[in-house]
Amino acid sequence: MNFRFNATIAAAAIVLVSGFQFQAFASEPDYLCFVTTGAGDVLDLSQSLCAEKATKSTIAALDKAFIEAYKQQAMTHADVRDNLIANIQQSPETNIAAAKGVCNDLEAGISLEEIQEAQSEDHEAKADEVNSEIVNKLATQYYCPGVQ
Repeated sequence: MNFRFNATIAAAAIVLVSGFQFQAFASEPDYLCFVTTGAGDVLDLSQSLCAEKATKSTIAALDKAFIEAYKQQAMTHADVRDNLIANIQQSPETNIAAAKGVCNDLEAGISLEEIQEAQSEDHEAKADEVNSEIVNKLATQYYCPGVQ
């Protein structure tokens, strides 16, 4: 009987200790968001690098501004305006990706004239040409203002 009592106490202790251990793990901070410098100081990056939600909303705000500017530019081309507006509303990510691609090319040292020349080979309609003009112009304003 003494053995059963000791076994019960030991089992209860193990359960309690393991419960405390899990509770400690659940409350630990995300150590990937903290950096210790050579001087021993701890830098908290949880509000800057580790804050994905803030980054996504900032990117979304920039994309929204690009889309609105695109629509304003499209309104000045009456003959293809409806086509351009419909395309940017249906799949804005296509023009956003194209603008970012223009920036990548510019940063790689390709001139805007070379980019436009390469794009002109793919134009099947006037709307394609106007779309490229608008995207190229706005790319340097919204996604890579320091490159031209």
